[in-house]
Amino acid sequence: MSNHETVKQQPDTLDRLLELIPGSPTYEIRHQRTKVVDATQGSEDLLLGAPVEGLSVIDRLYVALLACALTPSETLKNEYVKRLSALGAPDQTIQTVANAQFEHLNDPRLKQMLIFTATLITDPVKADKQALLALKASGLTTPQITALAQLIAFVSYQVRVYAGLNALKALNPSGAQS
Repeated sequence: MSNHETVKQQPDTLDRLLELIPGSPTYEIRHQRTKVVDATQGSEDLLLGAPVEGLSVIDRLYVALLACALTPSETLKNEYVKRLSALGAPDQTIQTVANAQFEHLNDPRLKQMLIFTATLITDPVKADKQALLALKASGLTTPQITALAQLIAFVSYQVRVYAGLNALKALNPSGAQS
């Protein structure tokens, strides 16, 4: 065990959501590659927490929420609902995004970000030059569009890792510790 692991106070998002604890088979398998665990959480922290000029954390959480709703991943969707609520996002907007009914949103910029998210998740071939130009027309800059695309890719990765670990955990039903 490295010093970093012993100092780490809180479990990362995936360990927490999967209720993985040190010593459980799934936790031990996952943490054989500490660099991957740390990089996964580090990416989440960067993409959802670090300042991105013109893209609020709430906007990015709406994108993550929609990506989880469309993939689908109910657990991660609920996680992003909780984070949005904790930041004071309006419940009606949260539910509109969670139900992928963003056509009812009044914010054209957010709506375009969510349309792009839905396109990238459900029909990536259509996330082409026209889709990018629509984002530009809604006021997003190239760095903001890049951050948005990176976030969508990360959430897709996060959902798949969660699903894989959850399946692994189900194969090892040795009580609450797996």
